[in-house]
Amino acid sequence: MGRDALAAGFLLLVMVVQVAVVNRLPLPGDVAPDLVLLTVIGYAQARGAAAGTVMGFFAGLLNDMLPPAAHVMGQYALVLCLVGFAAGRMAELHPEARIITALTCAVAGPVLAAAAGALFGDARLGEDVLTVTLPREAVYDVAAALPVAGLARRVAGGPRMRASRPVRYPARSRL
Repeated sequence: MGRDALAAGFLLLVMVVQVAVVNRLPLPGDVAPDLVLLTVIGYAQARGAAAGTVMGFFAGLLNDMLPPAAHVMGQYALVLCLVGFAAGRMAELHPEARIITALTCAVAGPVLAAAAGALFGDARLGEDVLTVTLPREAVYDVAAALPVAGLARRVAGGPRMRASRPVRYPARSRL
């Protein structure tokens, strides 16, 4: 229970940093990396599909309430729920593909958000968003994916366990 509480606290800290610092950075293209998405990816990779789905849902629901929320309530919860499941499932099936999973889910997040916006009838979703803003957001997410998801994975997963090595005794002479 301690690791989950620590991960939830880390997620809340990431949300505050996202709203107070990252969203206000003067980055080219007027977009910023989505640290909440990347944190859910790292958590899901450390804990699995079920935990990633739950964390994604609640992180998305909280993020839907944070300003500047100009979309349907629950839209981002759906996106993070799907991304959390996908990242966790891939980590369960192919733990050696951690890097490619994080990068793929970092690109899938903005694409799923645009698809959910289209599904719910978001009027702001036009050609400019799909051709200019979406690729820039995906690039920023990919650039920040490895450090943020790695940190979240470390917070959620705890200390690394060393593999036990068999004890080998030197050859005994026969006397």
